[in-house]
Amino acid sequence: MMKRIIAIGLSILFLQACESTTQVGDYYAYDNPDAWITDSKGCKINRFYVMKAVDAEWSGECVDGYAIGLGAITWVEHDGVTGFYQSCLQPDHPEAYCSMGGGIGQ
Repeated sequence: MMKRIIAIGLSILFLQACESTTQVGDYYAYDNPDAWITDSKGCKINRFYVMKAVDAEWSGECVDGYAIGLGAITWVEHDGVTGFYQSCLQPDHPEAYCSMGGGIGQ
C-alpha cells in the first residue's frame, strides 16, 4: 500500500514537471521571449534549432533582429558540449530567400 502511494505521488510530481517545461512547439512563437537566444551581434536565433544552448552565434543575415535565411549556427551548451548547424532559418519569414529542404531562391 505504501509503495502504491509513493508511486502515485511520484507520478503526480512528474506530470507537474512536464506541464511546466517549455515544449518544442513553443519555440516557434515570435512573441515568446523564451523562444529565442541572442548572439553577440544582437541577432535572435530560434531555440527550435538550439534548445539547450547557453551561447550561440549566427553567420547568416539578420533581418529585423532575427536570424533569417541561409547560414550556420555554432553554439555551446551548459555542459560544454558544442554544436554546429547549417540551414535555412525562419523560412516562413517573407524576407527568407530559401526554404527548408531547398536551396537559395526556392
